[in-house]
Amino acid sequence: MENLVKAQDYLKSKIKDTYRLAHSYRVANIGKEIAEKEGLNVEDLMIACLLHDVSYCTLFKTQDEWQNHGRVSSKMVREFLESIDYSKERIQNICYAIAIHVDLKADFDGEYNAFTLSVQEADNIDRVGAYRLYETLETVQFSKQPLDVQIQYVDSMLQTLNEYASYECTTPTAQALWLDRIQFQLDYFERLKDQLKISTAL
Repeated sequence: MENLVKAQDYLKSKIKDTYRLAHSYRVANIGKEIAEKEGLNVEDLMIACLLHDVSYCTLFKTQDEWQNHGRVSSKMVREFLESIDYSKERIQNICYAIAIHVDLKADFDGEYNAFTLSVQEADNIDRVGAYRLYETLETVQFSKQPLDVQIQYVDSMLQTLNEYASYECTTPTAQALWLDRIQFQLDYFERLKDQLKISTAL
């Protein structure tokens, strides 16, 4: 897949942050699994997933700018794909999928379907994966918090995860991947809560 090599080179020329690069690769690999199992265009979905956050090469100064990053990424990816002579129809599908991945809104016409919605879903699946779990606990400095704050945090996470469990993905493959990761986190936080409960007294 020569175009995937070019897409990786383009991504690395724009994104220097190690987390964003790693996230982009994970989303692309999730997209690959979805595409292969659902009969979608594997190369196109991998490119869309790989480049969905390419606009992170710029600094978002406001929440609105962040909210718009899918549409900005879409414009950048369109220029890149045109430069490597990708077909117009494939460019349209890839760019629409990228444009809508944040808030399901685009600044050009397109269609919601299994392909275009899979970028957002692959992105979401990675955001509830094992690495993000670790990163989130590190970000909130969980290990340094007092026990009562830790328990409150765990209870909040369990509530959020139970709400996430009702989220419905477009394809059976994405749904299975989503629920697998949600269940992993539910199991982890339930076990963590049990440990916290026995951490101060006999």
